[in-house]
Amino acid sequence: MDNLIKKITEKTKLQKNILRMCVVLFFSTFLVYSSSFFLAPFNDWDVSFYPVIGRGIFEHHLLPYNYLFDHKPYLVYVLYYLWCRVEPLVNGRFMLLALACAGMTSFFLGKVYKASKWRIFIFLCLFSAFCDYFDGNTEVIQAALISLFVYLITKSLKSYEDINLFLSGCVLSFSSNINYLSGFILALVSGAFFICTNLNFRRISWFLFGIISSLFVIFLPFFVMDHGNIVEYFSMQHHFLHNYASSFRDRIAGIAYLFCDLLFLLPILISWVAGRYFFSDIKYKVLSFWFVFAVLATALSGHGYTHYFSLFYVPAIMMLVILYHDGKLTYPSALIPFILYVEISMILAVISNVNSMKHTARENPALVTQLVGHEKVLNINSDHSLYYLANLEPFEKFSFQGQMEIYYKENYNDMYMKDLIDKPKFVILPYRGCVDDTVDKSICSFILKNYKLDFVSYSKKNPNNNSGRYYELYELLK
Repeated sequence: MDNLIKKITEKTKLQKNILRMCVVLFFSTFLVYSSSFFLAPFNDWDVSFYPVIGRGIFEHHLLPYNYLFDHKPYLVYVLYYLWCRVEPLVNGRFMLLALACAGMTSFFLGKVYKASKWRIFIFLCLFSAFCDYFDGNTEVIQAALISLFVYLITKSLKSYEDINLFLSGCVLSFSSNINYLSGFILALVSGAFFICTNLNFRRISWFLFGIISSLFVIFLPFFVMDHGNIVEYFSMQHHFLHNYASSFRDRIAGIAYLFCDLLFLLPILISWVAGRYFFSDIKYKVLSFWFVFAVLATALSGHGYTHYFSLFYVPAIMMLVILYHDGKLTYPSALIPFILYVEISMILAVISNVNSMKHTARENPALVTQLVGHEKVLNINSDHSLYYLANLEPFEKFSFQGQMEIYYKENYNDMYMKDLIDKPKFVILPYRGCVDDTVDKSICSFILKNYKLDFVSYSKKNPNNNSGRYYELYELLK
């Protein structure tokens, strides 16, 4: 009997030691992971482009898309430009944006669900690798605004109903003009909210008044400035998004990826359903609607990008915090696959961030700034982040890598040749673009005849490695 007790005690001690080691390993990885975001100026290619379009708005006074084109709503460029002006650091800038948005999200959700704001913030950060949250893409801003929306719309049931419904409508408009997916989510959440509460004309009118009045304010510059063509603004987006739509095969692959990620959240969802939260207070119903409609929006987007998962990651983490607070987290050990997935994702993110730092060093943006000066640069399907890193001026509004091909399809090379005939002073080509036939032969022939090579960005240790961040800079012959 004593031997049995001794063995059980030893086994318990061993399990506790293993658990301690796992906890230490996870937090150590998180420390390295979060620190790695300060190695490079950005970690998601998309975010490097938003401030450049914002620069066109604020410094050149050109509304989208007279300076540069991207298919996002124009408030994205406004917010990212302002953030880059306010936030002094270059490396880790967008990670700090994610932290600021996480703080805002935690504040409003903590208010609504009477939970510790710090606990929400810590949980959001600890498991952020699940959806590349620290990359600072538009989803982090959307999540913060949706949290504000949830705060206002639930508060409308207790006090200042009309004004809070009006402000909720305003938030919906602003969020929609940062990313259309959040507009889709909030429109469905709003409809479900009104159905579950008091559905009457006055309440809906105040809400719609907030939407309409804020949309008027948002698009007022297009009506005031003579070069702001709002019809062209929407038609260019529609044309691009129509061509950008995924194939049926890609959609199925994206949905499969989404389904696999949802499996890791299954323990949280099962505990949430078992706790019957949906059948209690309206605020829990709103959280449930947010999660479900975010999953639907991600599936309908047609693109299985990891950062899209931030849309449902935030409500899922809020569910986890509530379950933890209420002691209703059924079988906490079932979260082990989720934690392991986050652990592996953090390790992969560290590797990616280190590589991003190396790529930035090889791009040598300081030298490019010195060579180019204030001349406009034509980018032929190469690294667009140089416009952000080296503060370059675009020669062509379609300067984002792959944009010309998506927008003009089979005629895109004709558009490049049209630009080249106007003799831009500098041209950027993909590294080995003419050698690997990734650039049209007629374009290569024109450039080799009329331009000289100024700088090549590549890996000296592995010159055959053709990363999307490597490029060749050409200057017009005198």
